[in-house]
Amino acid sequence: MRWHECTLQEIGELARGRSRHRPRYAFHLYGGPYPFIQTREIREAKKYINCYTQTYSEEGLKQSKIWTKGTLCITIAANIAEIGILDFDACFPDSVLGFIPNQDKADLNFIYYTLMHYKRELQYLGEGSVQDNINLGTFENMKFPIPSLPEQRAIAAVLSSLDDKIDLLHRQNATLEAMAEVLFKQWFVENAKEEWKTGCIPDEFEFTMGQSPSGDSFNEVGLGVPMFQGNADFGFRFPSKRVYTTAPTRFAQPFDTLISVRAPVGAQNMAQEKCCIGRGLSAFRYKKNPSFYSYTYFKLRHLLRDILIYNDEGTVFGSISKKDFDDLAITVPDKNAVAGYEKKSAPLNDKIISNCVQIRTLEKLRDALLPKLMSGEVRVSLD
Repeated sequence: MRWHECTLQEIGELARGRSRHRPRYAFHLYGGPYPFIQTREIREAKKYINCYTQTYSEEGLKQSKIWTKGTLCITIAANIAEIGILDFDACFPDSVLGFIPNQDKADLNFIYYTLMHYKRELQYLGEGSVQDNINLGTFENMKFPIPSLPEQRAIAAVLSSLDDKIDLLHRQNATLEAMAEVLFKQWFVENAKEEWKTGCIPDEFEFTMGQSPSGDSFNEVGLGVPMFQGNADFGFRFPSKRVYTTAPTRFAQPFDTLISVRAPVGAQNMAQEKCCIGRGLSAFRYKKNPSFYSYTYFKLRHLLRDILIYNDEGTVFGSISKKDFDDLAITVPDKNAVAGYEKKSAPLNDKIISNCVQIRTLEKLRDALLPKLMSGEVRVSLD
């Protein structure tokens, strides 16, 4: 069946969001019942935008517009071509486009995947300006190949089935992490023992401060070992492998807790395998039993409030040093309490790790299928 080239306006409603004022200039417009989506929420969405941090008041709504659940949001400034689907009615600013498909011509999910496929091309169109951006005119002139509505739905169903599974695993992981964190607070905060001593980080944990290898050892083709410089590599629980080094300097071991030590200080992840850590990271393991990585992970999370103070306000770069970690005061529970918590929390943590592996497998499959389905190289049955 033939695919036809269409602009988005030929197959639905496309318009800019509306917001005449910025939060720092018009406080009376905010704090009401109407969700106000910003580019960050779109960038962080995993297909569906299901959270927000800002709201409009009645006055705010008067100078904006409510977009309905199911609107496709497209960022056009700063973070170009980030895409997400509203999971609730919401407003958004003019740095975001809203698209609502004509249901007789276009399938919402298919258009989402089409824009994902052309994301790099859209980002390229906005590069080179003082502040990277594209505008409504970009989409008025850009045509996308669109098949028949039945084929759109069939293609979207294949890709959506993978994304739905990924979303389910992410939600399950969030629940499991919350359970492990509640357990930690019960064992070591609510039921803390008076006889537990006060000590410092080295009393419980061995840790390695990262050191960056020579830049000429870096590559992106998998030679050597994975190399992580800082929190820019972090994902849910594990960092994403982008860069490798053939001259590693300092290592994190499998399941070490990783903490960013340069701005922003305190971002947290876990090493999935032996890897090289640059000067933006540190790696922690429990001194008495390195296999107690659940305790290490959630103890460091509990300490983040103390670690975050090293994000120096008013300076370009905050940082935390080895001496700062050495001097950081902590409560040191007895080894039986730690072992008891580990026994309870390890199954939760191991399930999270298993889910993360499955998520990455599904993401690779989706990303491999996307260009093949969008180019017509792989066709789907319409039966």
